[in-house]
Amino acid sequence: MKALVFSRSPTRYAATRTLSVVSSRFNASVSPLDFTTNFELPNRNLPYQQCKVLLSGICGSDISMLDSSSSRYFEDFTSFPFVPGHEIVALAPNDDGTKRRVVIEPGLSCIVREISPLCDYCSVGATDKCINTISGSLNSGTQTGYCHSTGGGWSENFIAHPSQIHDLPESISNEAALMIEPLACAMHGVLRAKPKADSEVAVIGAGTVGQMTLAALFTLAPEAKVSALARYSNQAELASSFGASILRSNDELRRTARRKSKGIMVANRVMGGFDTTFDCVGTNETLSHALEITRPGGTVILSGLPSPMRIDLTPLWHKQISIVGTYAYGSEIYEDKTIRTFELAIQRANSLGLERFVSTIYPLEDFEEAINHARNSGRRGATKIAFDPASKVSHTPRKAS
Repeated sequence: MKALVFSRSPTRYAATRTLSVVSSRFNASVSPLDFTTNFELPNRNLPYQQCKVLLSGICGSDISMLDSSSSRYFEDFTSFPFVPGHEIVALAPNDDGTKRRVVIEPGLSCIVREISPLCDYCSVGATDKCINTISGSLNSGTQTGYCHSTGGGWSENFIAHPSQIHDLPESISNEAALMIEPLACAMHGVLRAKPKADSEVAVIGAGTVGQMTLAALFTLAPEAKVSALARYSNQAELASSFGASILRSNDELRRTARRKSKGIMVANRVMGGFDTTFDCVGTNETLSHALEITRPGGTVILSGLPSPMRIDLTPLWHKQISIVGTYAYGSEIYEDKTIRTFELAIQRANSLGLERFVSTIYPLEDFEEAINHARNSGRRGATKIAFDPASKVSHTPRKAS
């Protein structure tokens, strides 16, 4: 079958890293990613099921991996070669031979790995904290899309455990369903932050992670006062639809932080600031800026996959700020009830107009063009770029009215 396969190759890794620094284009000829038409999934017995991919997104973490710019922290938690793609809308088989539309929760926790007894985290539903991601019945991998045993969404088919499969109502389109995974990530971050009514919240970055954070704040913390730093006009337009005040520069965000907290400025440092700041990019610059604009005793939520950093943590110490990492999804306490993050995201999907964020869909064969589009999505007026393995040509999905 058709698939894009990522292999371990130190030489190609180094070449890709060098080229990514000097060029804004992804070069498939030197990348560890290859297109093949004869990929074979590993055989898996029940309860694992083979699912057919309808759509699979290109995530910012995928781009960092392909650029060789991401941290190598996860390398020892990954089994090679693997098929990328963890944002997946698919067809799953029913017992009678028919198929149904589903969205995949990609985490490879104890339950998915058929480990018994469950680790202390999985036993209470905190599968995002699972400590057994190299054990059990599957090869190493934190998620589908980083594990040799399961395959991933950048192919025609992949393997899933029943616990990963969430049925989709007919009212949710494939394009909207594609955004459920990043929305679930954002909801997990917002529910960790627990912004209070009337609290001042800043969101740095308005790509997919930032937009879904704004969506999560809009639906889960509607009384919070949200300001968003959006670099591009299309990002600003989308962000404003969630009621955020739009800021277009770091200086404007600093001034807003000072004004809202009635603080003072010392050089470019705000002595005051936002109650909570979401860093949805994860670079030296954005985390430094988040620490600058967050009030003493406030919280910075690190939502975007961070790149390797060297950063001055003096503001963290001086202002006694808390940095909170937020990864993936699990079970949440919301409105005094326990609910899976994915189920909460599915419940809220229709009210958020998620299909608006899917910009262009490509066939697997055009992966170099697709990855270049995703790598420069903001500048090109796009948000989410995706693959449709059954497609022959790229296309822009029809937006819901």
